[in-house]
Amino acid sequence: MVPTLQWMLQRIASVAVSAILVGFCSTVIADEADTLEFFEKQIRPTLIAECVRCHGSEKQQGGLNLESRNGWSSGGDSGPAIVPGDDASLLLRAISYEDPELEMPPRGKLPEHTIEAFRAWIAAGATDPRADDRISDADPVTPTVDQGRSFWSFRPVATPDVPEVENVGWPRTDIDRFVLSRLEHSGLSPVEDADAATLLRRLHYDLIGIPPTPEQIKTFLSDRSPTAYDDLVDRLLDSHYFGQRWGRHWLDVVRFAESSGGGRTLLFPDAWRYRDYVVDSLNEDLPYDQFLTEQIAGDLLDADDWQQKQRQIVATAFLLLGPINYEMQDKDILEMDVVDEQLDTIGKALMGMTIGCARCHDHKFDPIPTHDYYAMAGILKGTKSLVHSNVSKWHTVDLPLSPADESALKLQQQRRREIKQRLGEATRQWRDAGGKPENKGGDASIDPDALLGMVLDDIVAERVGLWTESTSIPGFVGAHYIHDGTDSK
Repeated sequence: MVPTLQWMLQRIASVAVSAILVGFCSTVIADEADTLEFFEKQIRPTLIAECVRCHGSEKQQGGLNLESRNGWSSGGDSGPAIVPGDDASLLLRAISYEDPELEMPPRGKLPEHTIEAFRAWIAAGATDPRADDRISDADPVTPTVDQGRSFWSFRPVATPDVPEVENVGWPRTDIDRFVLSRLEHSGLSPVEDADAATLLRRLHYDLIGIPPTPEQIKTFLSDRSPTAYDDLVDRLLDSHYFGQRWGRHWLDVVRFAESSGGGRTLLFPDAWRYRDYVVDSLNEDLPYDQFLTEQIAGDLLDADDWQQKQRQIVATAFLLLGPINYEMQDKDILEMDVVDEQLDTIGKALMGMTIGCARCHDHKFDPIPTHDYYAMAGILKGTKSLVHSNVSKWHTVDLPLSPADESALKLQQQRRREIKQRLGEATRQWRDAGGKPENKGGDASIDPDALLGMVLDDIVAERVGLWTESTSIPGFVGAHYIHDGTDSK
């Protein structure tokens, strides 16, 4: 049996130093106060912006934590990242791109003045006021490989033995027995069942995110039927608010937004279509595997009708909602950054784990090697996601329409072609009637003598003040189009 979205959701219950010259800014680090100030102004901001995302308290890629002195001194899998005074420190070699297999950060080499700042800082003793008593030079910040591989989420799926419990009358399912077993182990007991009003309020908040109305409370409290609870759950699952309530969780995971972020912010005018797709999928109880497949490859799937094809194309917006710097001028790097962001989202949303580390090295515990990362990257790289220009843009396609709308669109397109044809003919007639191609605007203009009535052109008019003849706007009547020079004064 293929699990549905509703089915799954229902089961989610420093030292003084001698004077040092810093080459890029000719700054002398004379004493401890200077070294502290240098660290705060030149080193810490770079560590925060470029390093701690992968080497911080939440994630220690390669076992390395750069959020404190203790972390970089104890180092990671390759040893201490920094040895004060040593120009060959591992961190310095990495940011200098001296070793092709050790280039950090992976998104691009740091500016030379930043690298020189790190070189001067390390040569001066690597003053770092950040201390973390939880990390010692003797204790690693990450578990061993064997410990990591025995972590619960990396172990094979197995059916555990259902524990025995003392209060045999309380559990209704085996899940209850696991919960009760842990409670009894801790010397705790389950609380009494909630009253009807409390239960009603909890169900409303859990399933649709809004409280019950006074009328709904009255109706539920007065319902004495044995199926009152089940009926209430069914009504809430059938509510449109259910998809809105639970769809927000998925939209958060897949970084839904209505603008791009990253560099120049561009608006996503059709992002609402993907939002509605997620909400509707939940409300229609779409099978979970189909929900995922449509978002990854919906444009490649067969469809029974235009509505299904439209929904599947909209679903693929999943791949293009990320914070992308579309104005990046190196388009090769831009394309690979898009692919990396897509893989990162796929890993987090579908697997509940990060896979972006494999862009640079094999994962330490779980079986995600760099080879597999680039195999997946190759698939996404072969997908047309961008249209390049000075500021690139995401690729768009026309959505299929109903037969009636398709017919109406073709009719409007035909009418537009006819109107353009008539406009072209009218333009030719206008020129034949006295249009003059010599005007400075670039287009022919009507001869005033060819018009009925009294027409006074600026050629014969007395000009008062300063006027400028336009070089870009065509004349309307006569040979000129003059303006005030767009002077705001």
